[in-house]
Amino acid sequence: MAETISAIYEDGIFKPLQKVDLPDHKHVHLILMPDEEATLLNAQKKELSKIIGIGSSGKTDIARKHDSYLY
Repeated sequence: MAETISAIYEDGIFKPLQKVDLPDHKHVHLILMPDEEATLLNAQKKELSKIIGIGSSGKTDIARKHDSYLY
């Protein structure tokens, strides 16, 4: 199962900022995302979640008025 955790990089070692439930010597893959990018990504997800399901809303003018629905 994939999990997102916060960590800090010090002296060549990634140190989790919370407890991680992994056995010693467990191999994992790390994807590095600086805080600034994570904040932007979360903001984008929040905004996009507002339009989930708009296709089943019964609105028939989405192509003409898409800006008013998005902004």
